[in-house]
Amino acid sequence: MEKRLTLSMPSFGRPQRTIRAIEHIANQNVNDWEALVTGDGCPVMEDFINSGTFIDMIKDCQRRGNNLIVTNHKKNRGHHGFALTNEHIQKANGRWFMFYANDDVILENHFQNYLSEVENTNLDFAFFNSWVNCNNMPRMSQLKYGSIGHSELIIRTSFLKKMPVHDHKYGHDWQLIKDMLAETTKYKKATSGHQTYWVMSVPNNQEKNID
Repeated sequence: MEKRLTLSMPSFGRPQRTIRAIEHIANQNVNDWEALVTGDGCPVMEDFINSGTFIDMIKDCQRRGNNLIVTNHKKNRGHHGFALTNEHIQKANGRWFMFYANDDVILENHFQNYLSEVENTNLDFAFFNSWVNCNNMPRMSQLKYGSIGHSELIIRTSFLKKMPVHDHKYGHDWQLIKDMLAETTKYKKATSGHQTYWVMSVPNNQEKNID
């Protein structure tokens, strides 16, 4: 059965941050979604699965009509999880699609915030501002290289599945946006003033006191 939303989260390492990221998925204040959380040949994720770390959380999500799906790929393919991103897009069963990095944080109204701009519209995608927590400032997203990424996007899944696949090169998130802009004019910047996606680390300012 189709869901409102699919969330994609490739994962490697960062055990404390991965647990935190999954807890934030499970604590969303809306239902009828699926989250595809996949380790990229990740020993940490394998340990989590074998120890049943997320079993109670998965069951609680199911009771509320959501699918929290936690798996681990047998082989690591690296490059920012591009291969898992492609797999998640093809497997997605939600009408809308969002991305999440396992070292970031989403607020409990994140799904609600992003969906509020696109549901019951003819848009193919919308983009948002995010909060860069380590710099204590918002990222004011723009449709240009270096000013937007996966985290600021919500995309109609049927449209996304028609796009060229991600490749291993750095900047594949911007390439996706370029491909989308070449195919549609049905997009907008969100009017919502809420920054519900929090980037916790940037290259020159890493989050401290967590693995």
